[in-house]
Amino acid sequence: MGTALALADPSYSAPALAYSGELAESEDVIWWVVVVGFAYAVALAYVAWCRHNGGDGEISFGWSGFKVVCRSR
Repeated sequence: MGTALALADPSYSAPALAYSGELAESEDVIWWVVVVGFAYAVALAYVAWCRHNGGDGEISFGWSGFKVVCRSR
């Protein structure tokens, strides 16, 4: 039984990969990640500056975007 299966032709072959389009959607996602990452880095820098000057910085993130607050102590 084992030799009969070993000699049989494989019934499955991996599908061939063929793509003939553009990857326009992935560029939009990459730019969105870059913009959000840059905005978060700016928010972190502002909070660090706020804390360095004796304040209490706070970052919150919601559907409308980042909210950065600097409150003095």
